[in-house]
Amino acid sequence: MRDYTIVFIEPVDLGLLAAEVADAFAIPRDQIEVWDGSAFAAPVVEPVLAQVAAGSEQGSYAEFVGFDAFASHAGEPELLDVAVKLATRTKRRVLFGPETAEEFRWTLVAADGSHGKVVLDDDRFDDGEIAIVGTVEPIDGAPELPRVPESI
Repeated sequence: MRDYTIVFIEPVDLGLLAAEVADAFAIPRDQIEVWDGSAFAAPVVEPVLAQVAAGSEQGSYAEFVGFDAFASHAGEPELLDVAVKLATRTKRRVLFGPETAEEFRWTLVAADGSHGKVVLDDDRFDDGEIAIVGTVEPIDGAPELPRVPESI
């Protein structure tokens, strides 16, 4: 099972996000669920390939979740490729988590598609808040973020 969970850390309209997902991955719009945090925007046609939803954590404005059917439909793309496509199409920054529990760096993708590893504030994350401490490597689309040593 592939995990395609991408967190938008800048405001994005859920309807626009669903439309961009549909266009970017040739998904019929009615096979994408839109969840505003309390209700679905409209009925969907099975199989549901993806969901866009209101963010579940403080600092998260929206989330994209691609299900197994999305992976099959889209040709098993890499998570980074999906994140870059969605960030550049919506012109919003996104984050996605590490692939394994042993890793602790998240990946930030800027609106221009540039990307790199970032460090989140562990204490705030434990309290359900997404807050970036800084970048491990330069990210062209996020020059205001401070660099932090890789040892952090």
